[in-house]
Amino acid sequence: MRPLLKDNYHRVLDYLRISVTDRCNFRCIYCLPPEGIPLSPKQDILTLEEIARVARVFLAMGGSKIRLTGGEPLMRKNIVGLVAELSRLPGLQTLGLTTNGYHLKKLAKPLREAGLEQVNVSLDSLAPSRFAKLTHCDQFERIWEAIEISLLAGLQVKINVVALKGITQEEVLGFANLAKHLPLEVRFIEFMPLCGTGWHPEWMIPLREIRRWIAQAYALEELPRGAQVAQSFSLKAGRGRIGFIASMSEPFCENCSRLRLTANGTLRPCLFSEEAVDLK
Repeated sequence: MRPLLKDNYHRVLDYLRISVTDRCNFRCIYCLPPEGIPLSPKQDILTLEEIARVARVFLAMGGSKIRLTGGEPLMRKNIVGLVAELSRLPGLQTLGLTTNGYHLKKLAKPLREAGLEQVNVSLDSLAPSRFAKLTHCDQFERIWEAIEISLLAGLQVKINVVALKGITQEEVLGFANLAKHLPLEVRFIEFMPLCGTGWHPEWMIPLREIRRWIAQAYALEELPRGAQVAQSFSLKAGRGRIGFIASMSEPFCENCSRLRLTANGTLRPCLFSEEAVDLK
């Protein structure tokens, strides 16, 4: 029997999110201020070998799931090689990656061949003009093509939608329609004060409002949640699913199973905690 890694609250920690870079080519309004944030010197960023070593130790201690994040992880040189190395580690059950999708069109197939199983793509609007306003990147079609190519490559695809005040009921139902017709999961995420943007209550829309809009149009069937961050639902006669991550209005801390490794080697138990361990 494999060991279980537990914290002081007796939660099983089996999921490690690894930031491979703090760089990003987008300037999403809810994540980064327009002027950006101070970046770590390149010499302070973990090498690919160090990342693989931490992952190996985590899996040996009882972990089973790894997700690569950023910044934008596909900006990291030789990300495909890192995925290939991680995919071969003993004990790994799930390997995923979260991306803004800008470089995914050319990398989806190589990443899948290297062993990547899941990809989460941030797409906060189906309207190209609103997408550009939210991200400061006028490349909606490029991102959408990347999603289609990822599905064709055999990746499990989730679309992450940060729900901000101003999102319309019509657009919410447009996202739900994607889950009806495509084999993917659309996940609505509440705004959280991260990455130096601070708290903006005027941006906040509780996900119960989004859920109510969708339930009026589609028959939803709740799926078992376990330690998942999203409460997911299947759609009657639909091919995909819809999930809700209500971190602010419906926190799920008691079931959290995640550790987070920053790009410069700091291990954090929680996005909102000041506690951290410098692995270097």
